[in-house]
Amino acid sequence: MASIFDRSGKYYAQFYDTDRSPKRKRFSLRTSDRKEARRRLTDFERAYEEGEFDPWTDDPFSEDESAGEPADSPTTVDEAIEAFCEAKERQGRTESTIRNYRKQWRLFRGRVGGKTPLDNLKPEDVRSFVYDSDVKATTGANRHRHVGAVLRWTGHESVIDAVEKPKTGDKLPKAIREDELRSICREAVKDYRKKRLSGGCRPREVVWIVPALRFAYFTGLRGQELARVRWSHVDLDRQKLTIYRQKNGDESTIPLIKPARKLLRRLYDGESGDTFVFRSPGCNRKERSARRFREHVSRKFAEWRDEAGVRSELTLHSTRHGYATRLAENGASAFAIKSALRHSDLSTSMKYIHMAGKQLQSEVEAAFA
Repeated sequence: MASIFDRSGKYYAQFYDTDRSPKRKRFSLRTSDRKEARRRLTDFERAYEEGEFDPWTDDPFSEDESAGEPADSPTTVDEAIEAFCEAKERQGRTESTIRNYRKQWRLFRGRVGGKTPLDNLKPEDVRSFVYDSDVKATTGANRHRHVGAVLRWTGHESVIDAVEKPKTGDKLPKAIREDELRSICREAVKDYRKKRLSGGCRPREVVWIVPALRFAYFTGLRGQELARVRWSHVDLDRQKLTIYRQKNGDESTIPLIKPARKLLRRLYDGESGDTFVFRSPGCNRKERSARRFREHVSRKFAEWRDEAGVRSELTLHSTRHGYATRLAENGASAFAIKSALRHSDLSTSMKYIHMAGKQLQSEVEAAFA
């Protein structure tokens, strides 16, 4: 999806997506050091994948300049995050993005003190926060990116640039297997029956999550996308589902495979088009917080996962990984996976092809054991 190239001693980034116009988007990385250019490109790629940056619409260095620094530049740690988040809100960044910046900066503030002048910050302050022995490398890398964005925006890039970003490696997605999903769903049913017998819930109060989990596995929907599915989005005749408010803000359609269509037909009881497909009996049928829905379903998934004794690294998002992995294991190309999962770049889809290769290796080994 993204590449780096040298032009007259300066390094540039190039993002490529056949579904965008223009297909290629280039911008300067503002450095003549290849190692630094590679680090910055990695940050931009990760931000793009997480929906926090779009090279086609955003200024890549908005944290440095164009975010709209206020007339009274922030001088303390406390002032920095408030000014930065206000600028992000004016840019139209999502609530979850701003919340992540506040979370990481609040932790950093606990180390250095809220009243500390920004000019007094040293690389050692950031390094001890990023390389905390109590956190994983992925968490450290996340801290580096979020704190670094604020420091660069306030003009203190020398502090973050002196701290090397933790190396996290290229980890494969944690894909759930169908047998693991069945085990989790069985635990959900047990939980529901137990609560019904004790009077702890109403009919279908807990068990409604089971078809939601199965549908996520059959479609590859993200948690918040699952929350937004209404009956008006479903077209069983054309075997299509329209996805609104995707991670990148676009709309799209995905195929409804036979198990997904069968599940929907079992759920449908003549409800109006604007009614949510997946919901508890007592919830509002037409209004909800997608984020809270995702968080609730994620918590229940983790609870039933632990009860079922399946892999602890699995999360609700593992249903999406499981869908992609099934496609790869059955011979789907990276391009087909990219289309079905609505990935922004082919490199993400290729991870599942690699996982399918691992599965093939395992099956070949088993055949000759």
